[in-house]
Amino acid sequence: MSDASTTAPQTSAPEVRARYQRSARNYLIDQRFQLKYTGFLVGISLALSAALGILLWNASSKIIEQSRSAVEQGQQTVRQGQETVKRGQEVIVQSRRVSEVVAMNIAKEYKDDPELSKTFGEAAQRDEAKLKDEQARLERDAAVLQQRAEALGRQASEVAHNQQMLLRLIVALLSLLVIGVGIAGIIFTHKIAGPIFKMKRLLRQVGEGKLVVRERLRKGDELQHFFESFEKMVDDLRARQQAKIATMDAVISKLDAEARAQAEPKGSEPEGLAQLKRLRSEMQEQLDA
Repeated sequence: MSDASTTAPQTSAPEVRARYQRSARNYLIDQRFQLKYTGFLVGISLALSAALGILLWNASSKIIEQSRSAVEQGQQTVRQGQETVKRGQEVIVQSRRVSEVVAMNIAKEYKDDPELSKTFGEAAQRDEAKLKDEQARLERDAAVLQQRAEALGRQASEVAHNQQMLLRLIVALLSLLVIGVGIAGIIFTHKIAGPIFKMKRLLRQVGEGKLVVRERLRKGDELQHFFESFEKMVDDLRARQQAKIATMDAVISKLDAEARAQAEPKGSEPEGLAQLKRLRSEMQEQLDA
């Protein structure tokens, strides 16, 4: 008498592996765990970013303040130069007036001495030429100073603009740093939370008696050594189960032989033997699940 349940058990677990695809939707597998530690990382990065931002701002403020002071000193120098040019122009005007008055007095007092008038006229012409040259020089200096004042004004505006741009750049870079740390925290904690989530499901299956591991951790996941230990544990349980089934097969074969020797009616078998076969079938199903 033979029974399908007495066939030799399988010696190894099926090698079917479920393929897992990462996607943006399942990166938060364990929100409580991942958000907790990601929050810690973000908090630390915020504190560091604030400290770094303050240091950068203080350093840049000192540099900008030095630039602003240099611009202000340059503007003050330009103003002083413009005042000097203005005073020089006033001196030229006064000198011309004095020359005109002297010329009028000489023409009036020494009209009978043409030689003196001629000498004074030549001296006056030379002085006028010098005054014109000095006036031209002062006008050139005034134009140069005006250009320098305009350049310093533009430089002052650029310093203020650069300070605003620097502040925006610091805020933008530090914000990107915090966001990047948050995203990295979710990704890295996902590499731990994912294996834990999968292990919990597999442990429930083993608790239900299914001694088959059909899944693997993803490449790059943490806890690989722990998962390998879990797989070894399941393999050991399978080996023990298979050894028990082999022992039961031997007992069932012996009981079948005794039943046939006792000439049991066809189609009937002792109740204990039937229960033993059912137990054997259930144990085999746990291996094949």
